[in-house]
Amino acid sequence: MKDKTSVEKYKILIMILQNHLEHGVRVKVGHHFGTVRYVGEVPNTEGEWIGIEWDDPERGKHSGTVNGVQYFQTRSPTAGSMIRSEKLTKFQTLEQAIAEKYTMTEDTLRLDSEMIRAVQKQLHAPLFEIVGMEKVGGKQSNLQQLVDVSVRYCPVNVAGDLSSFVNLQMLDVSATLLWNWTVVANIAEQIPTLQELNLSNNRFVDPYEEQISMLAQKFQNIQKIILRSCAIGSWSELVRLARMWPAIEYLSLEQNDIGYIEDEAPYIVALSRLKHLDLQNNSVRDVESIRNLGKLPALEELLLNGNGIREVRFADCPHNEKVELFRQLRTIYLRDNPLQDQCGTFNELDKLARLERVTLDPDPSVSYEETVARIVGSIGGLRMFNRSTISEKLRRDSECDMWKLYANQWAEVRNDAQRLKAFFKSHRMYPRVMERLGSPEQFLPDTRKVTNMIHLQLLNEKTVELREKKVPKRINLHTLQNLIVKLFGLPDCTSSLQLYLLDRKRKVRIPLENHGKSLDFYSVEDNDTIVFE
Repeated sequence: MKDKTSVEKYKILIMILQNHLEHGVRVKVGHHFGTVRYVGEVPNTEGEWIGIEWDDPERGKHSGTVNGVQYFQTRSPTAGSMIRSEKLTKFQTLEQAIAEKYTMTEDTLRLDSEMIRAVQKQLHAPLFEIVGMEKVGGKQSNLQQLVDVSVRYCPVNVAGDLSSFVNLQMLDVSATLLWNWTVVANIAEQIPTLQELNLSNNRFVDPYEEQISMLAQKFQNIQKIILRSCAIGSWSELVRLARMWPAIEYLSLEQNDIGYIEDEAPYIVALSRLKHLDLQNNSVRDVESIRNLGKLPALEELLLNGNGIREVRFADCPHNEKVELFRQLRTIYLRDNPLQDQCGTFNELDKLARLERVTLDPDPSVSYEETVARIVGSIGGLRMFNRSTISEKLRRDSECDMWKLYANQWAEVRNDAQRLKAFFKSHRMYPRVMERLGSPEQFLPDTRKVTNMIHLQLLNEKTVELREKKVPKRINLHTLQNLIVKLFGLPDCTSSLQLYLLDRKRKVRIPLENHGKSLDFYSVEDNDTIVFE
């Protein structure tokens, strides 16, 4: 246990460190956050000035240049300001912020009692009470029992003495004034039970190379880190930071400035245990970047919503094999991406060995039901689409729909080995569906030509003269008689001409007596013989 003198010295040291302003220190004025870029004098003025680069690029008045002199440089032309230190929000230690928020004092208990009485009066319910209030208050007062703590928006910039928090597992220090990884490591070291850190909406100075291995020893119990909106500018920058987190399994990087994903060798060590990766609302959109993410060996869940992805494409492989990328991936989120070819995307996702859950926007050019049929019929191992479980009946129906949909394309290439191979490459599911359902020939359109003409054998029974003639099926017998007269050069005696249909199978002659009827009325077929006398 620390003696009284040691405790006082420690508090003095913390206060000095806490209020020391240098390049990179995070500050707050009102509701605006910024980073110190300059500390010193400005000619023709008195006292010390603090040069700030604001997170809000329109909060300032300049880019770090005052009266023609450049004191610092901001990324935006109106993100810089010179202010006096008195305007800065007073810093807190994490210890102070937690105690202030979670310790129940006589004043807070009195205020809670007044609030309850006001509610009782408003509801006309004198017996109204908040069940468990004493239990909650007792737990809050006993800091040793805290498991989850949030000091979001508090002006915290150093740790303080955190030895009291012996059960703390989750700590939210988002939108505070933390600015360097040494302080964060100090927090993790003082709370060995800590597993989850939310550091969102902060800006950190990159650690020196020699610091990384030293800090990694202090983060050895941290499994989950959230770095939403932390202005991380590249994937290589993130991989360098990840070398400090040897046990990391869950990493959220939503709304940063990450674009191209490099093929980084440090994956093997730095992110070898990573199971969940959130890259929503970045700029990870090219095919190669997605492939490089596939080299993360333990990744099970990947969030890529809102990245501007137009295409997903992996290496070619036979329809009955899988690619070597994303070997453990089970869930992928692709919402808010302008995918150009959804069917092509589904075909590519079928190459992933363990993919079970997919979330994406339906194709607006087709019905939602058709989108479901396409993805379920295309990805063999899919178990859930857009949070809906896929039943075996839906799978069978969807595969049947795909079987019918691509029947014509299959028929066009089935006799050409090279074209058939290319078809199976673009429609990986088709061979396995055919194994179950057989050939789709029954769904092919009838390509036989439909004609209204038939060939007739016309036989003059008296002269045994035989002529062939192509005539319409719907020609009536009266017109046929005139045709026979002209064809055989008979005298104009059509009224006495008798016509018969020769049924060779039954060896009978069927009289054609109603001259107003057509040939199809008598079921005259192609190559039948008409006898006349």
